[in-house]
Amino acid sequence: MLLLTVLAVVETILFFLGVITNPIIMVLIPLGLIILWMLINNPAIALMILSLTAIIKGYIINYFPVIEIVDITVVVTLIIWLGLFKMLLEGNWKLPSEQKTMVCLFLIFGVFLGISYIYTSSPNYGLRKILRFNTFAVTMFITPLLIIRNPADSKRLLSYFYFSLVIITGIMLLQFIYFLTWGDIIVLAYWNRISIHGANPIQVSRYLAIGAAMMIALLIRNKPSQSLHYFIMLFVLLLNIILSGSRGPLVSIIIGSIMYAFLYESKHSSRIFGYGILAIVSITALLLLLPENLTQRFFDLSQSAIIMTQQGVTKVNTITTRFEFWSMSVQAWFSSVTNFFLGLGAGGFSSLFIWRDWRWYPHNLFFEIIAELGLVGLIIGTAFLTKSYQAIKSGMQRGSFTEHSALWVAGTIVIFFSTQFSGDFNDNRILWMFIGVSIASTYADKSYDLDTD
Repeated sequence: MLLLTVLAVVETILFFLGVITNPIIMVLIPLGLIILWMLINNPAIALMILSLTAIIKGYIINYFPVIEIVDITVVVTLIIWLGLFKMLLEGNWKLPSEQKTMVCLFLIFGVFLGISYIYTSSPNYGLRKILRFNTFAVTMFITPLLIIRNPADSKRLLSYFYFSLVIITGIMLLQFIYFLTWGDIIVLAYWNRISIHGANPIQVSRYLAIGAAMMIALLIRNKPSQSLHYFIMLFVLLLNIILSGSRGPLVSIIIGSIMYAFLYESKHSSRIFGYGILAIVSITALLLLLPENLTQRFFDLSQSAIIMTQQGVTKVNTITTRFEFWSMSVQAWFSSVTNFFLGLGAGGFSSLFIWRDWRWYPHNLFFEIIAELGLVGLIIGTAFLTKSYQAIKSGMQRGSFTEHSALWVAGTIVIFFSTQFSGDFNDNRILWMFIGVSIASTYADKSYDLDTD
């Protein structure tokens, strides 16, 4: 009776809201509540949406400006924590003891990043970096550890990733077809780089690079007679990465896939060699056959950019810009005893430029750590990565990963190398998510195997 009364009151309120504002409100509010409840009960879906916010946020704001009032990243993060809190109340919040060390190290890194605000020379950017890391990065790392409790959970999350990848790939291909048909690249590209409208091409290509790494892992693990469709998907993903004009993710695929193959799939050495040559031939063919204005970034390495440092205006090409930033990071690290041990503080790399409190960063995970958090930060970060690697490796069963875990690990390695070429701590939060997923997935496999035995 009480439930019927509440339902009647809600329907009455919705009716009057529809009459006063717009009749569609009577549909949108209940639909929104249903979606909210679904996401709270399925934090894995919300987690995948959070990993996509860097890609979809700009697109959504362009078509629905009202969304700009509320940060979609914050909203999705709150929904995830509502889902996790619900799991806690139900007694399903269980963190294995083997994973507590990584969680502690990650949280300590975040705390030290926060403490560095005391001495940073870039307080505005530093505060944003601290808040975002300790909110979004922590959420994306811890959530997989809590929601992946068995291999089926890992496979389900992987299916969500596949669905996202198909959507992104489809949009990119449609825009490429539009370009070939009409020759109009202005509305579709970011400096002759095809991307999803409103999204940085690098963020899009990173997602595609993860998918390409997974396809390469599947090619290596399966017989050639069963792998034609994997190669076709790999070819399409490589095409889209080249269309995005992002060199870092493309290089990361090559380095990361080689690293994954020889670390975990060395028994398939002949396939590694064969598919490696095939992948290189495919990339070369795409670069030679695609329109020049879409591939010129891969050939014209002399494109220049202007940066302003404390020494004044400097003009360097886009490749050496990275080396210049990395050199500045090392110089800052050795500039004083305090900087060597504690760094410049969160966002402090920006203080090396005329705009001392703007969003400048070295575009490399380790150079960012030594420049802003010094040796202490480097020790904490390295310890976290080392423990994570050991935890992931311990999940191998009889010398190999299960297929779904192998795909997560391959994606993690590629995105790790991608963070050495672009992004700051927060741009790279998808790395923290993939590390968390790989740890949880391999642990679930190990636990399931022990239970089966």
